[in-house]
Amino acid sequence: MRASDALTAYAREALARGGTRPAIARALAEAGWSAGEIEAALSAWIDVPGLPPVPRPRAVVSARDAFRHGLMFFALGMLAVNLNLLVFALIDTWLPDPLEPGLADGAALRWAIAGLVIAYPVWALTSLGLARDAERDPGQRRGAVGRWLTWGALFLAATTLLGNGVAVIAGFLGGDLTPRFLLKAATVAVIAGAIFAYYGAGRREDEE
Repeated sequence: MRASDALTAYAREALARGGTRPAIARALAEAGWSAGEIEAALSAWIDVPGLPPVPRPRAVVSARDAFRHGLMFFALGMLAVNLNLLVFALIDTWLPDPLEPGLADGAALRWAIAGLVIAYPVWALTSLGLARDAERDPGQRRGAVGRWLTWGALFLAATTLLGNGVAVIAGFLGGDLTPRFLLKAATVAVIAGAIFAYYGAGRREDEE
């Protein structure tokens, strides 16, 4: 939980005047602030003998950061969607459905491949660029936009996995678990699971 700027400023002023953290916490609690807000405000400052309270690093927002991360995650979405479409088209070609002959269409393959040809280099280049910047300056990892978009990608991946699981259970209950259906469900699960695992691990490392 992030404390408000006014609360953080008060915590800094109280610490600078020699107030103890327990006394400050009691005063803030009596004023109606929650325990989480109080802890966040006090943890924003470090006590150093002979010096005013030292601020901890905070998340920053910049237009450049928003552009680069936005482009990377947009390319990631294109990559995931077109990879799904490509595998689905291949499955329809290998296991054609006589009741739906239009599914095994070469146009779907062409569009999916075209999307991958564009999306993958953009995602790879932006990801590598952001990783190199983070290695040179670890403070880059505190970008607020990158954090929000990463959690957004994790949310979409998690909801996709949940929806995919619901579809599999519904297919099982309806007796529609054909090989084509199972292969497509597995494709969705693998792609969404890979995104969740990759960005989830990166998010844990950044938080640490």
